[in-house]
Amino acid sequence: MAGGVSGNGFSIHAGYVHFVQPKKPQEKPFKKKYKSLLGRNKYEAFPCKKKPVYKIPPGISLKTSLIYELGSGKGIRYQIIGMDAAVLYVIHYNKYLFISLKGGITGSHNSLIPKDGNRTNKFSQLKYGVLGGLEVERMIDDWQSTSLVVGWHQQYLENSGNWGNKRWNAFLGVRFRI
Repeated sequence: MAGGVSGNGFSIHAGYVHFVQPKKPQEKPFKKKYKSLLGRNKYEAFPCKKKPVYKIPPGISLKTSLIYELGSGKGIRYQIIGMDAAVLYVIHYNKYLFISLKGGITGSHNSLIPKDGNRTNKFSQLKYGVLGGLEVERMIDDWQSTSLVVGWHQQYLENSGNWGNKRWNAFLGVRFRI
């Protein structure tokens, strides 16, 4: 969930990221890793299996975002309700930093709000198109459950109507695992 300012208004973004990573190599079966379940002498206890460490490996992620924006400018008020669906591909990573390229589709309903409050007018329009950008994620803790996210993306919308065909968004937020 993120919020921010937009022109002379505000915007709210709620998103969900699903990590689609390659499977981690499985540990060797217990019998192959250890020769016996019993200790070899009185000073050595029987071996125990390590608990897995849950970390985000690099790979592909799927991200969906819901968007609500309300703003004004040049004497008019507008409202945008939309959704983005994107694929993120990690191009650089280390233990705490992930840099991803972002590409996907976007759709939104754009409407002007006249002073009388009547939203049914000829300027309400459904817009759709593609988006591309970059996202940087910096892990805050060793468990990789909380991170800071900084990103930017450009939207190219179908060329019709009064709302223009290019938009860009820059964002800064906190991502956490549920």
